Amino acid sequence: MLASDVAHTAGTSHPHDMLAAMVFAIFGGILLIIIARRLNLPAIVLLLAGGVILGPEVLGLFDPESLGDGLPVIVSFAVGLILFEGGLTLDMTGYRAGSQMIKRLLTFGVMITWFGTALTIWLIFGLGEDPMLSRAECILAGSLVIVTGPTVIAPLLKRIKVTSRLHNILHWEGVLIDPIGVFIALLCFEWVVGPSGAEAFASFLIRIAAGLGCGIAGGFAISAIVRTRLIPQDMFNVFALGSAVGIFGAAEFIEYEAGLLSVTVAGFIFGLRNPGRLKQIKRFKAELTDLLIGTLFILLAARLEFNQFAAFGWKGALVVAIIILVIRPLNVYLCSLGSDLGTRDKLFLSWVAPRGIVAASMASLIQLSLSSEGDPNDPRFIETFTYSVIITTVVLQGLSAGWVAKVLGLRRPVPTGWLIVGSHALGRRLASFIAKNPNSPAVLVDTNARAVRGAQNEGLTAFVGDARDITLYDRPELQGVGSVLAITDNEDLNQLVCQRWSEVVGANRVFRCTATSGEIASVDEEVANGIAIWSRIPRPSVLSAELIRHEASMIASTMPIESMRGKAIPLATMNGDQVVLDPQESDTTANGDATSNTLYLKREGDYLLRAIHADLVTTSHADELTELFKEMIGLIVRRNPALPRDDTVAELIDRETTFPTALGHGIAVPHAYSHSLDSRVCGIARVPAGIDFKSADGEPVNLVFLLLSPEGDPEGHLATLAEIARLVVNEEFRAAMIDAPSPIDVIETIRTECGAS
Repeated sequence: MLASDVAHTAGTSHPHDMLAAMVFAIFGGILLIIIARRLNLPAIVLLLAGGVILGPEVLGLFDPESLGDGLPVIVSFAVGLILFEGGLTLDMTGYRAGSQMIKRLLTFGVMITWFGTALTIWLIFGLGEDPMLSRAECILAGSLVIVTGPTVIAPLLKRIKVTSRLHNILHWEGVLIDPIGVFIALLCFEWVVGPSGAEAFASFLIRIAAGLGCGIAGGFAISAIVRTRLIPQDMFNVFALGSAVGIFGAAEFIEYEAGLLSVTVAGFIFGLRNPGRLKQIKRFKAELTDLLIGTLFILLAARLEFNQFAAFGWKGALVVAIIILVIRPLNVYLCSLGSDLGTRDKLFLSWVAPRGIVAASMASLIQLSLSSEGDPNDPRFIETFTYSVIITTVVLQGLSAGWVAKVLGLRRPVPTGWLIVGSHALGRRLASFIAKNPNSPAVLVDTNARAVRGAQNEGLTAFVGDARDITLYDRPELQGVGSVLAITDNEDLNQLVCQRWSEVVGANRVFRCTATSGEIASVDEEVANGIAIWSRIPRPSVLSAELIRHEASMIASTMPIESMRGKAIPLATMNGDQVVLDPQESDTTANGDATSNTLYLKREGDYLLRAIHADLVTTSHADELTELFKEMIGLIVRRNPALPRDDTVAELIDRETTFPTALGHGIAVPHAYSHSLDSRVCGIARVPAGIDFKSADGEPVNLVFLLLSPEGDPEGHLATLAEIARLVVNEEFRAAMIDAPSPIDVIETIRTECGAS
């Protein structure tokens, strides 16, 4: 429609001029966006100024008209891709938070803005003996400023950080109102230039049907293809881009400009059906959107002339003022009747409605079309009016929105919530402790969908996602998060998560659990890798298994820390809204009374102590392995009659032949699993004469720990082996074990060493 109408208006341009236009638009656009972000300014302000300065009106470095027929095609295509990315960002959780207001703004609000603006323009420019515009053109002009748009709303919301409800209302309005505004503008345009209103309305209905049909079908189709895993991982972004183009083109072939609705709907459906696969595509599309926005604004702004704004005069300024100060507040007031929105919320929504790229692109395309139709009135009035609204709202509201939100008390408070990476039992217990304070929300993230469902079933906030992706911070659930804790078994992953999120929440607000005490060598390393905590507890998966088996418990207590000494390990302390991880036993509250609400870890005893018994400790005079193993297994069988003695001995001998278990320094730790056991058992044999275990250091073994575990307890088995290895590295401990006069003394030696550690 518009593209075909304006195609004949441009002549043939030299390829060099076309190349110059695209080079300056792309490079200049990206450069200005980067500068705007560094200066914390609305990017559109610099883009509009940059386009005018670089274009024919000032420096004349390029002329967008040199693109000829390609300009409207580039504009339409780019806006379609921008709206696809906008559809991906729509989240049903945010919609439910303000659904009533969102629906009203997209229906009644659209009508109020449209007809209110049209009436204002008609009263100021359409009356008198020599009106500048007809009533139809006034209605057309009013339709162009319906939209706000994600290109201006999303960066603004990211910068000023208002309350989550206002964030959701403005974001949903901005994304969905773009295709609505475009459709209404096209309906008005076809009514103005077309042969009849009936044909214009018929095209309007066809456009809606084509957009919805192609969008729904396309969204489900690409979701189905992605779920079949036919698309290679490294081609996922390209496939998403190609799919968006294909859906856009299919709708356009049916009816001009139906593609905008189709890609918005397709993006929304794809995001809704594939929440776990969005991180790649959203990051890629966000970068592509920045490129497209910068390019479009440079190209379109370069077409503007100073004299067209001078001719707009004081009447034009009055129209813009009424739109900002009267029509938008009236819109918000009427749409919020009967809602629970407060006065401050309404005031903020009334002030913030900047227009963006969709309004600019539609105004420019319509101006070109009206010029080609030989419009008797000023063909550039509609473009001048629309850009005046864009420039005024972006500059005025973009620069002042943060201050207004602060004055109204609508800025989000300093975030005190926690993002916990790891939805296992340990993560859930910690999240439950933190979430008791309503001002410190706790959110769990994990790639394990089953673990996430378990957390959700406990009433916790959790979602499936890759914690390495810092774009997750844009999710509504994370709006109150100010600290990150990575508690996975993968320490490299924990470090990487901390490195990524330190850019978002600060290096002093990222934490990770580590199984290695005192591993941080320098302050620089700690800043780079996150603050290491909880070196006194086993790996998260091991501790989680203990919690599930009730072999460990988490205790939230206000007892003085001193009274818990030796009974439990303090993991986290909550003073008001502040959560302190890994508190030392000398920590006190601000009042110095050491009675903070503290989360303690209480274990039923160390792994080794739970597995050994005095009747499993022996002094052996065996001189070969089979004899030693028969003696030790015989002691264990007395406690566990179902254990097959001969088979177990044979398995141990076979394992020693394949994988010798001698640790050196006279220590060996033979071990195996058995389906006949319900709990771990560990026998200890002291061999004064020594026995050959094929040790790497050639020394005979004098101290043997024989560990047997149930087949379903790999975590406890490995943790017990780790405890034994940690104990026997101490030469004094080894000597005390061998010299202990009785089995009871052997166990007390272990208990003393575990308590000291």
